[in-house]
Amino acid sequence: MSKKCKKNGNSNSTLTKYARLNYWSQVDTRPVPAWLKKYKVGSGSFFYDRERISYSIISKDFKPRLPGFVGFPEGHLFISEEVPKDYRKSMLIHEWLEFTQFAGQKGRCVKALTRELDFAPKGAERMAYLKYRKLFFERLIEFYRDSNEVSDEFKTEIQGSYELLKKMTAQLEIEDLPAECLGGYSLAEFDKLDVFARRKIILGEQ
Repeated sequence: MSKKCKKNGNSNSTLTKYARLNYWSQVDTRPVPAWLKKYKVGSGSFFYDRERISYSIISKDFKPRLPGFVGFPEGHLFISEEVPKDYRKSMLIHEWLEFTQFAGQKGRCVKALTRELDFAPKGAERMAYLKYRKLFFERLIEFYRDSNEVSDEFKTEIQGSYELLKKMTAQLEIEDLPAECLGGYSLAEFDKLDVFARRKIILGEQ
């Protein structure tokens, strides 16, 4: 690596770590960490941006107990066996990007979520997927609410993704409604209202 590619001569720079992760994704000869190995029940891989990325499938008995969990500790990507197969790739892409391409960036979790949703189910399955992920982030926020094991910055990151998912699910719930559900507003006026204000009208809360 040339000097201009190094950060203050530090071999542990983000660029160097990313290069290592790219290598691992293609070769992946690293042993599964001992603390994780006992929970491994399978493995898999997927292609993203012309790279083959490998991951482990972990038993639902893994602690902490967060249904639908996914992680990337020590450069080893894993996901819970409980996650539906159709959801795995999109969720793993989120985790991969958040801690490689978007590592160290403010708003990295939301950026990864936005990219994740490009690969998530579409059509009739879209709402189910959004609700699944929203519930996961809701539980994650609650799990770490009073914890000192993670930074406030991390808590802000996951809160941002939860808020985006909450807004998106609310938006889908109010699409394609008949005019009588719009509380007397024209379609143009109704569309300018905040998504949560629109939902209150539809539910008859105001």
